[in-house]
Amino acid sequence: MITAILVSLVVLSLSLGVSNLAVHNSSQSAFDRDRVMAIHAAEAGLDNYLSSLTKLDPTNPVPTCTSSLNVGASPVEHYDVSVQLFDTWPPTGAPLNCPVPANQAVAGALVISKGTTLSAASAVSRKMETAVRLTPIFGGLNQAIFSNDQLNLQNKLDVNGNVGNDGDVYTNGNFLMQNNTVISGSVYAQGTVYINQGVVKQDVWGNGAVDLHNISVLGKVTSSTQNTGTISLDIAHVYGDAKAGGAITLSNNSQVDGSQTPNSPSGPPPKVDFPQVPYVTCAWDGSCPPLPVGGNYTIVPFSDCTLAKNFISIPHAGNYVVRISPTCALSWKNSNLSIGGNLAIITDGSFTLSQQNSWTGVGGKYTLFIIRPYQAGLPCSPSPSPYDVNVSNNTSFNNLQVFVYSQCTINFGNNNAGGFEGQIIGGQVNITNQMVVNFKPITVPGFNKIGYRSDVSYLREIPTS
Repeated sequence: MITAILVSLVVLSLSLGVSNLAVHNSSQSAFDRDRVMAIHAAEAGLDNYLSSLTKLDPTNPVPTCTSSLNVGASPVEHYDVSVQLFDTWPPTGAPLNCPVPANQAVAGALVISKGTTLSAASAVSRKMETAVRLTPIFGGLNQAIFSNDQLNLQNKLDVNGNVGNDGDVYTNGNFLMQNNTVISGSVYAQGTVYINQGVVKQDVWGNGAVDLHNISVLGKVTSSTQNTGTISLDIAHVYGDAKAGGAITLSNNSQVDGSQTPNSPSGPPPKVDFPQVPYVTCAWDGSCPPLPVGGNYTIVPFSDCTLAKNFISIPHAGNYVVRISPTCALSWKNSNLSIGGNLAIITDGSFTLSQQNSWTGVGGKYTLFIIRPYQAGLPCSPSPSPYDVNVSNNTSFNNLQVFVYSQCTINFGNNNAGGFEGQIIGGQVNITNQMVVNFKPITVPGFNKIGYRSDVSYLREIPTS
């Protein structure tokens, strides 16, 4: 009997030992699992933050200094990210104060992510740290033609896309298109749309009334505003749907292949504020930190348009910025110029080409910038203003892609059918009498920063305390 009791006690002791070991191993396994989940959460915080840098808020394109996210329900995982931003890399001074102003150059960041797993028993946290060098990413505008006020297209204009039918035209005012015009893209207007004779190969979307005469639209037609947002079709063919805030009227054998939805208000076309293209010297000569963001342009300043014209009229190998200030009138008449490299004409005054002009890239295909930089409060009226861009009377740009910008008026007319390759961005754009626009998105140094590329210097785990 005594022997049996002793044996039972031994078995019980062994069982308790096995049970305690099993409980310990289970607790340790859960703890290890929580530690793994915590480090994964910390790594997710780093990855998410660095990924977010590639596409920032266009109204304030600077990195933030914090980020956090909760993931899951049971156990709860979350990360908290703290960031120190620097204006030089490697850092040579104290971090920048947060929030960082929109115009502040950011060269690098020290990013710490704390990942935490909350279980019923405990909270487990681990930290990851990375140091990254930040390089600005600049993007181009997405419109072939942009007019902040009314956009007027007259007498045989062809807009060709860059990739497929992406040659969009946009206006924050009314859109007027006449006489045998073909748009290989979409038409967007925050005002009304009037088109007489032509083809639009994508969509037509106006916030106000849309009147289409003798035209084919290969996509959809939308008029957004309640009651006044009507669609009127006269000898018109819409291959897609038609949707209006008010009535839809078809006459003279017009047809809509898709559905018709009248009296159905919708939101306006996506709003695009007028792009404010500045002149940033260091973006052109490549001296902006942390890396050159424009190119190796040589900046040649002029205070006189005659001297600037003489310089431009002589071919120069290499990339040049001709910076003209103060305001003066730069003009050519019956010119035949050879361009030997990328050339930016950035003037505080007007730019005019009249009668027959031929500008040709020699030795390669180059980019020509014609820019009157944005200036707050610039008086563009009465018209013509001393800040307009005028290109007329059979002007051709050969072997050149061209970016034209003025917050005042841009006038194109009488251009040869050989084509203009690039973009036209103006306060008001008027195009008349036979022109071909071949859309080519062009990035302007110092403008339209969309985010940052991050190059990792190191990645490590650090103590949580």
